Amino acid sequence: MTGANDRILIPVGFRFSPKDEDLVNLYLKKKAFGEQVPPNVIQDIDVFQSDPSLLPRGGKLFLDEKFGFTKTRRPILINMHEQITAGSGYWRTEERTEEIIVSGNDKLVGIKNTFVFWEGNGTLQTKTKWVMHEFRLVNHTTPTMPKVSDWAVYRVFEDKFMEEEDSDTEPSTDDDDVDAP
Repeated sequence: MTGANDRILIPVGFRFSPKDEDLVNLYLKKKAFGEQVPPNVIQDIDVFQSDPSLLPRGGKLFLDEKFGFTKTRRPILINMHEQITAGSGYWRTEERTEEIIVSGNDKLVGIKNTFVFWEGNGTLQTKTKWVMHEFRLVNHTTPTMPKVSDWAVYRVFEDKFMEEEDSDTEPSTDDDDVDAP
């Protein structure tokens, strides 16, 4: 259902809130294999370009979540945590990788990584309430599609239930920031 301006007509009360399995199987898989993805639902947005609060919102359809397709970035390992620079801080892994299994046939289709945004790049960093879920396809590459895992879909949201005491600071271990005695 499209209108004159290629806008999708959506029933009143509809909200885009897909399960993890659906994000991987119905959206990311199509994007990675060059198939048609429903328009105006998940856009190509570099989630690492800026702070999460500055990422474009999808409107009322998306509640408080932001979604985007982005080429994956390789994290760097610092203090036993993987980190990816973004805006005025960095995304840091917080949980173990989860497997995304298709219900019904128990087939592994993707993986999910959870990151939390930390502000600051100097001697002190502050943990924020911003959370990002990264969904990637498992590496079932073929000679005709060797880079299927380059695309990921990201869900970014502010965790309103995260305790204020969890918003602590962590000193930097960057040797360049340490004054010599």
